[in-house]
Amino acid sequence: MARPELIRQLAHEATRPVDDFLQPRPAEAPPAASDGETTDLFVWFEDTHSRSRDGTLRGAAGLPESLLPWPQDGASSMQIVDRRYVEGHFHLLAAVRLRVRGGFGERIAALYTSALSVGTVAWIGHGARYERAWDDLYSASGAR
Repeated sequence: MARPELIRQLAHEATRPVDDFLQPRPAEAPPAASDGETTDLFVWFEDTHSRSRDGTLRGAAGLPESLLPWPQDGASSMQIVDRRYVEGHFHLLAAVRLRVRGGFGERIAALYTSALSVGTVAWIGHGARYERAWDDLYSASGAR
């Protein structure tokens, strides 16, 4: 799949009406993760550093890696599988693939909050569609 088509698909998913997310269709409802199951979360951080308000630049080009919200129950319940950095920065995440054990709702909320704290937006997904998107975007370029 070509990169522009992939980005169009992700943008379509990200701009679906809120009602679609509040009442998921039965075929699309994600299975509830038990304590032993792992789920991969695919997170992209929007580049908001060029947005301006009142002549002042707002936002960040990604998320500083040090702000990843590690859970209080120990690092074993969340691990980084792959990470991508903003071009020209060694600590600003452009995207990260996380493996979480058990329920992941709190992890998603914490990621959104961490991103908003620095003025960027986190786009988070899970499942086969997002894994294909990750592979299409990053498999040829190798891990960084």
